[in-house]
Amino acid sequence: MKEPAVIAAHGHSILFKVYVPFCDPHCHRPCFFPIDYFVYSAPCSPFSPPRLRRLPVCKDGVHTEPDDRFFQPYRRQQQRVMLDRGMGLLCHGEDGEFTVADLTHCYYHEVELCVLHDPPLGRRAEIGWSVERLQIPPDMHMRGLDLFSFNSDAVIPIHGCFLAWVDYYQGMLLVDVLHADVDPQLNFIPLPAETLLSCRVNYDEGCPDPARCVSVTDSGTIKLVCIITGTSPSFTIATWTLVDMDQGVWEKDGTAMEDIQFWGLYAGLNLPWVHPSFPVVSLVDPDVICFLLKEEDSHNFWMIEVNMRTEVLQSSAIYINEEEEERYSSKKTPRNFFDGHCFIPSKFSAYLEKDAITR
Repeated sequence: MKEPAVIAAHGHSILFKVYVPFCDPHCHRPCFFPIDYFVYSAPCSPFSPPRLRRLPVCKDGVHTEPDDRFFQPYRRQQQRVMLDRGMGLLCHGEDGEFTVADLTHCYYHEVELCVLHDPPLGRRAEIGWSVERLQIPPDMHMRGLDLFSFNSDAVIPIHGCFLAWVDYYQGMLLVDVLHADVDPQLNFIPLPAETLLSCRVNYDEGCPDPARCVSVTDSGTIKLVCIITGTSPSFTIATWTLVDMDQGVWEKDGTAMEDIQFWGLYAGLNLPWVHPSFPVVSLVDPDVICFLLKEEDSHNFWMIEVNMRTEVLQSSAIYINEEEEERYSSKKTPRNFFDGHCFIPSKFSAYLEKDAITR
């Protein structure tokens, strides 16, 4: 069995997947299918226990064959394919309910929303997936939405009922996932015009963009961070705040920070003067952004925290790899390799007791 991989986190819950490899005689390496999805919820009150729920398999849109050798020997079962970066988790309600959703754009004028609602504690029932087809209004295409090239870079929860599928080079596609079955409405918010002048760089498929990020803080502020590369200066960091979600209005935050200003924040410290990457906005302070610095010709990463408004370096720390952290012997290879994009912003630890690990 492969180690669990976290897909999303929100509030007191974490969505993760586990899959078992099986051999395919037509493939030179093990396949990983079918996939089991779980949601672990920490206690949201002193009187509620933690919960681990295994989500049912979604078979909608799958053509089942009477004899499918590709799903042996573990179980004769097919399932709908869901990509990690297209799945979102939304916690809501007072009894620890959650909603998991996957968005697929199948047609030019339509998207498919595959959604699962976990009922309140007092009404535990068999849960299942439902698929809703949502029509794309014509004005969304006029505002720059291109479903054929839309690439979901992140899925973020907004205002307790929305999930936003974000394309860092187009904009945000908002869906009210709690009411999609009765009032299926979509909203598209383009990115600021200045950011639309750049084209997506062709990184390895499945890898996140290292130069852009849309984040939502604990107070609901939505921030966009762009690391714009050039020749002189070599890079510029600019941020925007979404000030009107209904009208899709972004406001640029102050003055952008150029390379010399950025490196000057830690002049005299033992930190590499390289391009920052993978920005993440602090959940607590929308002015604070965490960046990764990768030392050239090595696998060392530094994490630094910068206040963009006051232009102050607030903290820095070297990333401790798994071999050092778990004291692997020199003869063994670490199970995982850190590629610089494994962080998921979450306040999940706030729901854990101080002695939760020892219990």
